[in-house]
Amino acid sequence: MNLGGSGEPHGLEADQVVSAIERACESDLRTALRLVARYSAYWWSHGLQDEAAAAAERVLSMLGRTVPVGLDEEYLLAVIHGAASAEQEQVELAQQIVLTTDGPFQYSVTVLLWSLVFGPFEPAAVVDEVLERNEGGDAWTRAAVELCRGYPGLSTPGPPGEAAQALRTALGRFRMLEDRWGMFLALSALRQVVDEPLDVTTEALELAEYLCLTEETALLLCERADLYRALGKLEDAHEDYSRALSIGEHADLPETVAAARVGLARAARGTGNHPAARAHLSAVLALPNLDLAHHEAILEMAALNASEASA
Repeated sequence: MNLGGSGEPHGLEADQVVSAIERACESDLRTALRLVARYSAYWWSHGLQDEAAAAAERVLSMLGRTVPVGLDEEYLLAVIHGAASAEQEQVELAQQIVLTTDGPFQYSVTVLLWSLVFGPFEPAAVVDEVLERNEGGDAWTRAAVELCRGYPGLSTPGPPGEAAQALRTALGRFRMLEDRWGMFLALSALRQVVDEPLDVTTEALELAEYLCLTEETALLLCERADLYRALGKLEDAHEDYSRALSIGEHADLPETVAAARVGLARAARGTGNHPAARAHLSAVLALPNLDLAHHEAILEMAALNASEASA
């Protein structure tokens, strides 16, 4: 079964897939490897990369450096999921599979996941060759190829505006397929290359909420709040920062909490509410092990002090 795109399995299957892989690892590694490949798109489209990594690591620990006959691409997908803990020899085997594969990949999602995980570390010429090879894939694969061509810094840089055009093409193709995950990925990349990203960011945010991508939702709320603040829409910015803070606290995302509080402090300074701004910055500085956030808070504290001194 080829779950290209964000094709979703039945809920019962999704709940039981990890235990099914565990059982298969004890008796039938080929089946276990196929299950990892089968659920690749589902895991990623639902923000379950950690679950994918755990399943892949289990299978790879049993397979070692042996690629089962006829399951090259399934092995490649397992290494992609478990890249953080895979052995160097396993990564090299996966790279060899990519280089020796003729034509498009069997699984629609493979070209996208390979590009996202390994693409940034490959020469742009290699990425371009893999994308060109997969232009002959199915409709979802062709949309993914355009998406990868438009990702900033992933493939060979083209003329100005070419990345945005590729991403718009990908977005249009994913819309025709009614694939919300693909649309979300295209919009998330597009917001980085357009001159006026507010509408794009808003649509990406709506899709992140629909897909229940908690961390991405909070990140996009902070980014849209930054855009609102730059436009002088401080009430809208305050609302988005507050929502991001609530999500970050509920989901235990300290970096998100810090970013939201720094944003709230900046919005409060903009409205003259200096006590609220100072309270948010003090809360950020009390969070442990967040050096970058602390630096941002200290800079904002200096701006706040200057604002009070000039009042």
